Amino acid sequence: MAMSRDADSNRPANSVPGVFNWGLVRKALRAAEEGVYCWNINSGEIYYTEQCLRMMGLPVRGELAPNIFTTPELTIHEEDRQYFMNAVQRYLDRPTSSPLRVEVRLLNLRSRGWRWIRVNGLAERGKDKKPTQLVGVWVDITRRKMADMHAMEDRDLFRTLINYLPDNIYYKNRESRFVMANEATARKMGVRTPSDLIGCKDTHFFADETTEIARQEELEIMRSGQAITNRLHKENWKGGKNSWCKLSKFPWYAADGSVKGIVGISSDVTELVEAQQRYQRMAEQLDQRNRALEKEISLAREIQQALQSQRIPNREWINENGDGKLLASFHHIYRPCTGVAGDCFEVFPVGESGVGMLICDVMGHGVRAALIAAMLRGLLEQFVSLADTPGLFLSSLNRQLWAIFERANLTMFTTACYVYFDLRKHRLTIATAGHPAPIVLGADGKAFLPLLRRSPALGLIENAPFRESELELEAGMKLMLYTDGLPEARNREGEEMGAGRVMDFLQQNPPLNIKDMLDFSLACMQSFTQSPTQDDDICLLGVEFIRE
Repeated sequence: MAMSRDADSNRPANSVPGVFNWGLVRKALRAAEEGVYCWNINSGEIYYTEQCLRMMGLPVRGELAPNIFTTPELTIHEEDRQYFMNAVQRYLDRPTSSPLRVEVRLLNLRSRGWRWIRVNGLAERGKDKKPTQLVGVWVDITRRKMADMHAMEDRDLFRTLINYLPDNIYYKNRESRFVMANEATARKMGVRTPSDLIGCKDTHFFADETTEIARQEELEIMRSGQAITNRLHKENWKGGKNSWCKLSKFPWYAADGSVKGIVGISSDVTELVEAQQRYQRMAEQLDQRNRALEKEISLAREIQQALQSQRIPNREWINENGDGKLLASFHHIYRPCTGVAGDCFEVFPVGESGVGMLICDVMGHGVRAALIAAMLRGLLEQFVSLADTPGLFLSSLNRQLWAIFERANLTMFTTACYVYFDLRKHRLTIATAGHPAPIVLGADGKAFLPLLRRSPALGLIENAPFRESELELEAGMKLMLYTDGLPEARNREGEEMGAGRVMDFLQQNPPLNIKDMLDFSLACMQSFTQSPTQDDDICLLGVEFIRE
């Protein structure tokens, strides 16, 4: 323990009165927040100015102050103590013209708090080169040290943040050389650590075309201060590899407002871009195929329309009694919802006075349903001899369809309604296969659905029975066959129209002829759905019996 002595009361040995004003030096040191010490190494005594004493939390006079060099455990932080003692000892053991400089935490003996000081010193040595005195200053560096520590903490936080981000983050100087980068950028560039990028340019990694584009845009950013944000950028690497990134670049400003370089942020979107390119190629191929398919469907539709009857000739019968002629007049409406349809109909003469009317609705829509409908027409010719017996006629069609579906391992079916009428006998015979009953408009203007025996659709059960029902044929009667696109049409609330609304409409708006009956039925549907389009194929087939 050395005596606390104000060094101002002991004028230095080399001071010259009138030339060196120690009072002015004292004021200068106080203004600079620096304290002076003088340690006599041989005697162990140490002298402090008042600034040193204040740093230790001691009064200026009258109290012993610990010698930080001989008893550092009293004032030096334990984490800095060994470092401090080693630094002082090395300085004293090795004669040098350079001063001692060491930074430590000093204890304030009054507040028990710590402050950072820098201990500077110069040694006086004897003829044997051994140190005799150490003279120097203490500089309070607490504010600067704390600022440095905060800055270092901020840098550590910033470095931790950018290293854990998956995006590539980097800084370049005005020469477009890397000065800092995160680990994601190092991995992208194929180097071991971010430090390996420092000083490198894009030319070390990318092809000339890419590096020239990057350099020019970075020069423009530094010149104009305008950033690039979220630009899709293609990267051509040395060696021929290509990649894509989403790129943003910003000007990097110094504290004085001058431009130091640029900051870059990019994310690899190569997989996304390549996937989009693949999807684009697939979309183009699909579009080409769709156009080819549309041509084929258009051709199929033309063929289907050609196969469908455009105009059905009237059929008449003149009674042998000479009491007049009975005429059967036909009309139809055929509207596919797509290019081709699974709805079809046929009207054909049977014997001298009979007519067969068949309407079918194949399950589903489009090409497959249209193919089944075309196949049905081919099968009809095989069973013309059974056309005057609707039950047998449908049974024969059913067995053939079932066999075809079984061989093709298809789960398909078609509904059908077949009407045979004989003008000479004035009889209507009807058989259905899972199909709606026809709407009959009697000579008195009343609409009704005939009671029919239910049977399954064609193609589901090999030996399904199909029963017949009969009606008396009357002059003035009108009969309309239809597919389910008419009664199952829905309005905006999702409600089905049903056959009942059609019958009510026909009774309220009596048709003059069979054409009117079909047109009015279609108008009823459009009024109900409030839509110019249709969701299903629509086929209407009608006959009117006229006495002339």
